[in-house]
Amino acid sequence: MGFVSLETENKHSQYINSIIRATNILELFGSKNAVPLGIAEISKELGLQKTTVFNIVKTLARQGWLVQDAPNGKYKLGSKLLMISSAITHSLSTEDLLLQEMHRLRDKYNEDVVLTAMIDGLPVCVEKIQSSNMLRIQSRVGRLSDFLRGSTGKTLFAWQSQQFRARYLDRCEIYGEKRADIEAEIEEIRCRGYCITISEQDDGVASVTVPILNRNGIAEYSLAIIGEEKRMVEKGMEDMSRALLDVVKSVKI
Repeated sequence: MGFVSLETENKHSQYINSIIRATNILELFGSKNAVPLGIAEISKELGLQKTTVFNIVKTLARQGWLVQDAPNGKYKLGSKLLMISSAITHSLSTEDLLLQEMHRLRDKYNEDVVLTAMIDGLPVCVEKIQSSNMLRIQSRVGRLSDFLRGSTGKTLFAWQSQQFRARYLDRCEIYGEKRADIEAEIEEIRCRGYCITISEQDDGVASVTVPILNRNGIAEYSLAIIGEEKRMVEKGMEDMSRALLDVVKSVKI
């Protein structure tokens, strides 16, 4: 087991001893296959005073991390841990699924597959599966997209809240007919469910992008197939859009 000793605690004054002891108690339950444990058993196993164990266990029980197992008065792990582990499992499975599907799409079309995320209100490339084509696309992890040029940024922008979109256009000082045209295009993208652009952000580059929405219908990611314009047109961008839409139907965030 990886329990932290009191000696180690005292060497690192920036750590909070009561939290270390609380996590040691939770880990102890895990090492015992979650069987109920009493105050005396925990005290003996961890070398802590019974009063210390009692206070920490009562606090953990109050917060839902432990529950008292009547009638013997011992404690067992509570549902709060299940909620946390479920969230972690969901997050990992979503990321794993996306990566698997990105590789599959790359293998099917032999074009770059790019995942872009909203980070601090900006569209940032966070994952790229590269094709084997000699003519490479310049997209790279960490690259910032444009909300109004290119399908990756436009797609994320289209599925933000109306307030977010309005504030962004205000900051860019876009008004009048130009603003009306942008809003009409965004509405068209939302109705279609995906975005296709050619030579907007980079000359000679075409892209097809779909949003990945959270439970509130806001895009947290966009998933795109990006490649040289002629190749993309020949391979069928509408077919690519259907393949991308099939992927995101199975992804929940």
